[in-house]
Amino acid sequence: MEERLLRDELVELMATVLEMEGFEVYDVETDDVYKPDFLAVYKDEEVEYQIAVQVEDCDSIDTPSAKERANAIAEHCRQSGEGFFISVPLECEDKAQNKLKEWEVEDVAELVPIGLELEEDEEE
Repeated sequence: MEERLLRDELVELMATVLEMEGFEVYDVETDDVYKPDFLAVYKDEEVEYQIAVQVEDCDSIDTPSAKERANAIAEHCRQSGEGFFISVPLECEDKAQNKLKEWEVEDVAELVPIGLELEEDEEE
């Protein structure tokens, strides 16, 4: 049986992937509804890019809390002229894409599916 990664594990995995791509990852300290899982910042010689990242698993993407967070992050991004990532496991990419449409955040949200292939030991 295939084991699914939990939301907290996905947050750590996504942060690690972004760090490997040269982003600095920061926790967000706020009491507001605007609550991404973390901020990813990329600095090149001329510009600093900051992107909020919301991570959901295949179950949490269906919760009112996920919708509330996405809408709050989207509103913040519209005001600041930025965008944000919503990251989900590959196996629920289609469901998440439908959620982005339903929540009307596609103008500022980019879906970033993430998968993890684990090598299994083959015994002969």
